[in-house]
Amino acid sequence: MFEKYSNSFLKDFNFDYLLEKFEKKSFMNFSRGEFIFYENETVSNVYFILSGGVFLIKKGNEQCNGIINKSGTGDIIGLEDALLGKQYTNSAYVSKNSNVLAICKDDFLKITKRNDEFNLWVLKYLSNKAVGLS
Repeated sequence: MFEKYSNSFLKDFNFDYLLEKFEKKSFMNFSRGEFIFYENETVSNVYFILSGGVFLIKKGNEQCNGIINKSGTGDIIGLEDALLGKQYTNSAYVSKNSNVLAICKDDFLKITKRNDEFNLWVLKYLSNKAVGLS
């Protein structure tokens, strides 16, 4: 069932088709050293990485306490937090200049509920991320 999906939304979906599905979206550029979001901030967006690299880190007292995950082109950050909570559980540090597509959390959740194919892909993406943690 999942065989037709990869771990990259860029490979699995026509990008223009995907863009049409989301009403509240914005393209953003970040330079190395910037943060996309901070730990404990209210989840407002889910971020699709179009190019570049991002480290998800635990951040305390302005010092990096450890890299939790390395994400790059084709990955999504903030997804688990959007599904499970009201706050980001990590900070997103830009490790390479990055271009991202920010999708409003509520818009993302609405599309996930209405589009079975996209919902199936999200489940597969999260499953692969969970397997990678073990």
